[in-house]
Amino acid sequence: MQDLKQKILLVLTALTIVGEVASIILWTANPTIPSGQEIRFTLAVDYRIAVANAAVFAALNFVALVWVLRRNKKGALFLIAVSIINRVISHPIFIGGAHLIFVTWTVLLVIFAYLEYRRLSKQQ
Repeated sequence: MQDLKQKILLVLTALTIVGEVASIILWTANPTIPSGQEIRFTLAVDYRIAVANAAVFAALNFVALVWVLRRNKKGALFLIAVSIINRVISHPIFIGGAHLIFVTWTVLLVIFAYLEYRRLSKQQ
């Protein structure tokens, strides 16, 4: 069961990185979605700010992923901190309720990272 929780955390973290990279691509390309709006309509700031934010947090999440993969206790704590800081900094970047989806995602990351941290703390 413990390995399953770690695998879920690894998958969530990897998907977070993929999502950050995908958002960089989408905001840079700015495609028109089926509603006729361009994808940047969700942004309250210049898209370059959003792209820079996503790039920084993709890199930080990658560091956390490597530490979690190595079963380093700091990785789980780092992931919790990075995830919460990302949500706080990202909040003013988005318009409307779309950001709530990412808040829910962050809650999942934090829960599984905390469980991993507790597991690793008990082992030592």
